[in-house]
Amino acid sequence: MTRTLNIVRISCGILVFVVGLMNLGIFGFEPPVAEPDARQFQLAMHDAGYFMPIMTAVFLIAGASFVFNLYAALFSVALFPVSTNILLYHTILHAGALSAAIVFFAINCFMLWYCRAAYAPLLRPSL
Repeated sequence: MTRTLNIVRISCGILVFVVGLMNLGIFGFEPPVAEPDARQFQLAMHDAGYFMPIMTAVFLIAGASFVFNLYAALFSVALFPVSTNILLYHTILHAGALSAAIVFFAINCFMLWYCRAAYAPLLRPSL
């Protein structure tokens, strides 16, 4: 199981780090033009001014964290709302990359499940 976890953890880390680099424009990646509702959502996130830089920073830090196995449990939790929103975006607004969104969500859920012992103190009913 440890070998499988390491493969999934490092693969997820590389994927997340590369997406963070793509958000910075390192690879010259331009997201495809989506349907009007999806495009409106994309523009709103970009025009907010703070959302994309914070998301990019989380992707870069989480990717490095997974690759180097530092604070993986923390960044699994930090990436969960992002992966959930990516899945919902591709399910509801723009079904173009739904399979990639499902894979990313599944990998994030796997990491959360594997790190579940780290969350046990947080889930106790009383202090």
